[in-house]
Amino acid sequence: KTLINTRKTFPIFFFSTISDSSRERPRVLSFNLSGKKLKMKPVIGTVVSNKMQKSVVVAVDRLFHNKLFNRYVKRTSKFMAHDEKDSCNIGDRVKLDPSRPLSKNKHWVVAEIIKKARIYSPQAAAAAVAAASTSSSPSIADSTAQSQLPPSSTA
Repeated sequence: KTLINTRKTFPIFFFSTISDSSRERPRVLSFNLSGKKLKMKPVIGTVVSNKMQKSVVVAVDRLFHNKLFNRYVKRTSKFMAHDEKDSCNIGDRVKLDPSRPLSKNKHWVVAEIIKKARIYSPQAAAAAVAAASTSSSPSIADSTAQSQLPPSSTA
């Protein structure tokens, strides 16, 4: 008997050997043994959770056409992805590449961070307000109060 069932196609990563280089970043593969393309393609999404070590949850939106109502419908899928450097924050736009199964739910790797999110922290906001009030220019509160006043008719 042969070890490989010829009726099924197994991705290449099932037969690859584990080395130190594969532990750094899992290989991205796009073909299986029969030469057919795999269904998983790189996707772009938004990080919605980074509370795990070296893992993030990414929400990926997709549009499809509903033929019955002749409308486009948006659906969101959540994927768990491997983030080796723990560099992703909530709100970041990231590109995910498919990889070998890393755990029960992790089959994706963060390839790159496309756009970093602006993170609000109360300490930074308080420091910015304090710096604005001590500077020689009018403070932020004064400028917003002046912009809300009706224009004076001095003509």
